[in-house]
Amino acid sequence: MAHDVVVKETLSDSMVREGAELVKKLDQGSWQPSAALWFYFPDASAWRLILAFPDVATKGPREAYTAVQSALGELHQGDRELALENIAVMPADHPLINLLRIAITTGPGIGPVRFSRNVVNGQFIEDALIYRIT
Repeated sequence: MAHDVVVKETLSDSMVREGAELVKKLDQGSWQPSAALWFYFPDASAWRLILAFPDVATKGPREAYTAVQSALGELHQGDRELALENIAVMPADHPLINLLRIAITTGPGIGPVRFSRNVVNGQFIEDALIYRIT
């Protein structure tokens, strides 16, 4: 009898720490995320750090990625797991952010909240680590 085995990429302690450091660095500048979270995409078997900004809708994602890359450059000293390829920027009113906002809001701080194996409005959320959703 054959069994399908799904191997899930692990969200490491360094990824969690580096994600929080990036959010703190962004908070010091003009691109402050209204939502910041690690989200597991089961179809890709990958974690992505999602950063949602109000200004993406008006200034575009290119400026947001530029700000994120700049903040990453200021943080990178030594080996780090977090790279721009692990990050997705989106507008603050993106459907995924709005869906998560129904279930949880955190306030403006950075406090990781694990949100695993939950259903919100009929949508299954495999796993997320939420720093902030306002």
